[in-house]
Amino acid sequence: MNESALGRILVVDDELNIADSVRRALERLGYAVDVASDPEQAWSKLEQAMPEVVICDVRLHEADGMDLLARIRESFPDIAVIMMTGYASIESGVGAIKAGAVDYLVKPFNPAQLRQVVARAIEQKRLVEENRYLRSELQQVTHDQLVRGDSVAMRQLFESAQMVAGADSGVLITGKSGTGKEVLARFIHASSLRKDRPFVTVNCAAIPANLIESELFGHRRGAFTGAVYNRRGSFELAHGGTLFLDEIGEMPAEMQVKILRALEERQIWRVGSEEATAVNVRIVAATNKDLELETKAGRFRDDLYWRLNVVHLVVPPLSDRGEDIVPLGRHFLATYAREQKKPVFDFSPDVLDAFTRYDWPGNVRELRNAVERAVIFAEPGKPIRLAHLPAYLREATPKPLPAAAGPLRSLREIEADYIQEVLDACGGNRTKAADILGLSVVTLWRKRKKDGQGDDEALIGG
Repeated sequence: MNESALGRILVVDDELNIADSVRRALERLGYAVDVASDPEQAWSKLEQAMPEVVICDVRLHEADGMDLLARIRESFPDIAVIMMTGYASIESGVGAIKAGAVDYLVKPFNPAQLRQVVARAIEQKRLVEENRYLRSELQQVTHDQLVRGDSVAMRQLFESAQMVAGADSGVLITGKSGTGKEVLARFIHASSLRKDRPFVTVNCAAIPANLIESELFGHRRGAFTGAVYNRRGSFELAHGGTLFLDEIGEMPAEMQVKILRALEERQIWRVGSEEATAVNVRIVAATNKDLELETKAGRFRDDLYWRLNVVHLVVPPLSDRGEDIVPLGRHFLATYAREQKKPVFDFSPDVLDAFTRYDWPGNVRELRNAVERAVIFAEPGKPIRLAHLPAYLREATPKPLPAAAGPLRSLREIEADYIQEVLDACGGNRTKAADILGLSVVTLWRKRKKDGQGDDEALIGG
């Protein structure tokens, strides 16, 4: 393994003594360093190693370092480039900044100056990457806050998630499709010590089996047909942060082994590479399957299941938290009304009634889609009407009663059976039974008489 926790740097200089001095200074600081003497050699090493920073001399023998800078900026815009220049050509350093370099060094320079400039460049590069992810996160903030809901079940769930977030253990989130498992995963990340690092999502069900290894671990150019450049996988992109493996139950068996190895050894191998890359990620996985049953059936590895399932969180379906339906609906209404620039402010009473009658088998995702559709068809300045909802919602019937063990019975029949159970438990002592039931002995006798279970001597002796 030749990767460094501090980062990888490529030094490009045709004066080999200078290049070697820079390399030694950087390696003493803890960086992994490659050296190249010309642009073509530099490009080859750049494609192979994908450094975080390139330090390049402005003037190269029979070449122009500025041309290499332009080429890097075009093909690898995320790589930070530092240009080196002499005293007599400081203006070249200024020009390099204008051309896209993050900084420049004036020869000769000391190790302290080198350390400062490189550290600043790496920090800037990582801030750019983080901001890219944080922008996505910020777009989710209001959504996530409200999608949680205010039901007792969801409050308890997010309280548990808050406690879990402080640890670095694996988390397995289960629940039906559309319940908001990713929302919960994002919350855990945002509440953790990794919150300032990337949150990367991989939908295991949406990636073809022949591409999932490359998606997770990356690949080298030429590793397979279509691999025309080096690529970092999701594990590397999530380095220092959280990797969310959605629909983990769909992961092919051969990849389960490799994921387990990556988690246990904290390193991955890009497809086509013989060198390991160190990674530090927290795994949060989610599925709508029962992974315990999947392990028993041999479809999911038992060792990976227990590696992921350190903490198990279950997201309840929307049908089990009816008090969240209307607030969520109003949140989505405000969101889509703003996006579509259409002043629609509320639902009509019959729409709210339809919302509460419907069972929402598609959960929060289905509710969101229904509201988005309604906003499209709504009239500006007027509330959402029943006609704006999909037909299946307009025709929604009351939620079915829980399945009974036998034929439905009247309340009177249920009461009579319960009274008999209490009497049996009291050994037939009517006084004691009446006391437990909160009835007078007379009332108990009358109820029994009405049900055809009393007799004329029922009041004698209790």
